[in-house]
Amino acid sequence: MDIITKVASAVETYLKQEGSGHDWQHIYRVWQTALKLAEEAGANTEIVSLAALLHDVDDYKLTNDPTSEEKLPTARKFMAEAGVETALTELVCTTIKSIGYSKSLAGAQTRSLEASILSDADMLDALGAVGLARTFTYCGHKGNGMFDPEALPREGLTQAEYRKNAAPSVTHCFEKLLKLRTLMVTKAGKGEAEVRHQRMVTFLNDFFTEAAAPPEWHQLLKQFR
Repeated sequence: MDIITKVASAVETYLKQEGSGHDWQHIYRVWQTALKLAEEAGANTEIVSLAALLHDVDDYKLTNDPTSEEKLPTARKFMAEAGVETALTELVCTTIKSIGYSKSLAGAQTRSLEASILSDADMLDALGAVGLARTFTYCGHKGNGMFDPEALPREGLTQAEYRKNAAPSVTHCFEKLLKLRTLMVTKAGKGEAEVRHQRMVTFLNDFFTEAAAPPEWHQLLKQFR
């Protein structure tokens, strides 16, 4: 097997029982989307593939250890076992460490082309029908609930506040998902983000109608139409 196949197999096994929405299917979707974006942009597909496959294995949401995102022990382990050369390993790790919504809250990130592509692919999977399904899955997994009419979204969250946040699913949509289209970098990513964004707006509008949500929720949604 080549190194991509070996790493993919290791990640699939590692995340097979993961239940927060950061599972193998998420990884696979991000990987395939990133490859399409990379081919269009002429990026290094080896770096993009490895980074896409490994971008969540050390995520704080899975490890409960913020330092794991800096050290990337599991990503490094899987690459070492697959025989990835040291120079490539470091490029992949740098790519992984430069992406993530919570990191964007700490300030602008300097990214390579490959990191920008991975960021777009990862954020696309947090948008649209799939993004909504993952949000409800994750918030349910954390015990945060689906919707609390009094839990209005907060603006200007810091990275620390975001990471400690226990907002219900619908509130989380406003604090993160509906903002993602503005963070896209690639032309193809921007176009797809807009399509998926509108799907979320339609869903939330229907949700508020069915849930008899207070008028302020409909008003909040208007700015994202």
